[in-house]
Amino acid sequence: MKVPSLGTLAFAGVGLFAVILIAIGAPHDRPPPVATATSSPSPSSVTARGFTLTSTSVDLPIDEQQYPDGPHADVINANCTSCHSPSMAMTQPKLTADQWMATVTKMRDVYHAPVAAKDVDAIVEYLLAMPTQKADGAGQPAPGSKSPPKSSAASDASG
Repeated sequence: MKVPSLGTLAFAGVGLFAVILIAIGAPHDRPPPVATATSSPSPSSVTARGFTLTSTSVDLPIDEQQYPDGPHADVINANCTSCHSPSMAMTQPKLTADQWMATVTKMRDVYHAPVAAKDVDAIVEYLLAMPTQKADGAGQPAPGSKSPPKSSAASDASG
């Protein structure tokens, strides 16, 4: 088989280009672009096989940017807010020191939170000092003891 000459290839390329331009048509032959809506669309719904999905609009509350003042607030603000808002910890149920320690350890080991090992005790101390944790003695040492009560099962506070 003979290789086509450069002139033959050029002629074929120009011919192909001309066919494409004819297929596209002149600019005045094209329909104008569809105007886009200026307001946000209303919620819509899709139904299939008896199941309906409806979109909705939600207004989220404004979250605090920093943890409130307390012991080691600077440590918890520097470490914990890099991954989640303060309300994540402040809305947790009352937990013991062991449960908070397990939660902070999980954040470091499982979720790879950038928390230095030296900051873990300070973070747990802050979490135990939060007003929601002080109510009803949660996280507080038993009378006459020097350490918080041990929990048999550390709960998963903020998975």
